Amino acid sequence: MTFAQVGRVPAQTTLARKLGVVALSTPAHGGTYQYTLSMIEALRHVRGFDITIYTNSNHYSDVPFPLRPLANSRLRQTAQTLSASLGLRLSEPFADEDILLAPIYSTALLHTRKPFAVTLHDLQEHHFPQHFSLAQRIWRRTLNGLMARRAANVLCESPYVKNDIVRILGIDQKKISIAIGPPPRQLEQDDAKVRLTKSKFNLPARFLFYPAQFWPHKNHVRLVEAFSRIRKDLPDLGLVLTGRENEMFVQVMEKARALGVHTSIVHLGYVKPDELGAIYKLATMLVMPSLHESVSIPIFEAFQAGTPVAASSIPGIAEQVGDAAILFDPLSPEAIAEAILSFATDSAKSAEFSRRGRALMRNLTPERYGSQIQLVLDALVSTSSVETGNRRFARATA
Repeated sequence: MTFAQVGRVPAQTTLARKLGVVALSTPAHGGTYQYTLSMIEALRHVRGFDITIYTNSNHYSDVPFPLRPLANSRLRQTAQTLSASLGLRLSEPFADEDILLAPIYSTALLHTRKPFAVTLHDLQEHHFPQHFSLAQRIWRRTLNGLMARRAANVLCESPYVKNDIVRILGIDQKKISIAIGPPPRQLEQDDAKVRLTKSKFNLPARFLFYPAQFWPHKNHVRLVEAFSRIRKDLPDLGLVLTGRENEMFVQVMEKARALGVHTSIVHLGYVKPDELGAIYKLATMLVMPSLHESVSIPIFEAFQAGTPVAASSIPGIAEQVGDAAILFDPLSPEAIAEAILSFATDSAKSAEFSRRGRALMRNLTPERYGSQIQLVLDALVSTSSVETGNRRFARATA
């Protein structure tokens, strides 16, 4: 089901507060786009606000709220960040709103006088600086620090990330809220679509599935190495990947060719949501070897589909899955291969972990996520009221 199918959200009463939601992520940004859609879906269950989506992307055309354009060129981002670093405030970019919510950073927030909550997804540059250029590290550290200090509330998706924000950025933990949402849409899995998808992509009868962009921390190379280790025992098992082709993709496929497993790897590129649900249902398992995550949306999607999950034992994922997935050391191809074999050779274990994943997802609903966001928004309204009162007092006593 898409946003367009559920229709527009009725406008609130004239007493409703005005909430601006800054939605700048696109599918090219990976999980932050899915996270943004999930938050927008949860806002359908929030009360007391007239909601407007600010975006520069056509990927939000079917969301159930009115849209307003927000310029976001690199030149504008640089100017906004530099002026904020120098303590200069530019003109108010959100004059019509009372409060703001940002599922991904926006440099425009550095110049608003309105209380806002922003999600910091991770501080990966501190853990894996080698994955970023010097310019990228400076940009991320500067922007994350400015954003966290200016925000009235910082959202994150796991205790692990919250601890990083406190420890690395020096933000008071009372200012940080953990809110975890489900995937943005229930992925379609009807039998007809499953058959069509299998035929369209010529998928193998049994395969590992890893939907991820080809970024260094996604750890594709070690997954390919692990896959090569199990091919002698499981020659019928394939590996299905998604994500845009880039320089990292070339390196991964060169590795696959060197190991002689490239003919058993299927790369699908971008996959539409209805096809994605079918692929999860067809997959023997989801393998998530990432080196750094706050929360992995593909893991939740696999849980929804009843697909067993083998994943990295990194803190963010371990917190996310509990006992609903098999965990492995992502730095060890041997450990990844062992986890894969434990599912691929044991149908009873696969069935048990499928059950655990579905059970975990029963409590992870848009309604529950909406109630978590409601608390954050209500607190922002209180902040807004206090700041308005302070400004009126200052004018009266000037």
